[in-house]
Amino acid sequence: MFILVGTASFFLHEFLLTDNNLGFNSLLKKAYIFHFIFSLSVIISFQLLSKNEKVFVQLGFIYIGLLVFKIAAYTAMCYPQLMGDQYLPRFYRASLLIPVFVFLGLEVFFVSKIMQRR
Repeated sequence: MFILVGTASFFLHEFLLTDNNLGFNSLLKKAYIFHFIFSLSVIISFQLLSKNEKVFVQLGFIYIGLLVFKIAAYTAMCYPQLMGDQYLPRFYRASLLIPVFVFLGLEVFFVSKIMQRR
C-alpha cells in the first residue's frame, strides 16, 4: 500500500502540473524519492524496534525526533528553491509540500498500526 500510494501520488502530481518545466520536474522527483526512502526506512526501523520492549515505550519520542530531522533535512536539500535564492513561483514552492503531507500521512498511518499492535 505504501509503494502504491507514493507512486500514484507522484504520477498524479506530475500529470496535474502539465508544465514541462524540466528543472522543477527533477526537483519534484528528488523530493518524492527523499520522502519515500526516509518514510520507508522509518517504518521498517519501527517495525524492527517495536520488538524490543525497552525501545517500544520510547518510539513516540523517537518518531518526533525523526520528524524534526526529516523536515530539517528536506529544507536543507531544497533550501535555494524554498527560500527564494533561486526563482521558483509560489505555486511550485507550495507544490513541493505535497510530498511532505502524502508521506507524513503514510508514516503516521503505518507507525500507529505498529504501535497499536501491543
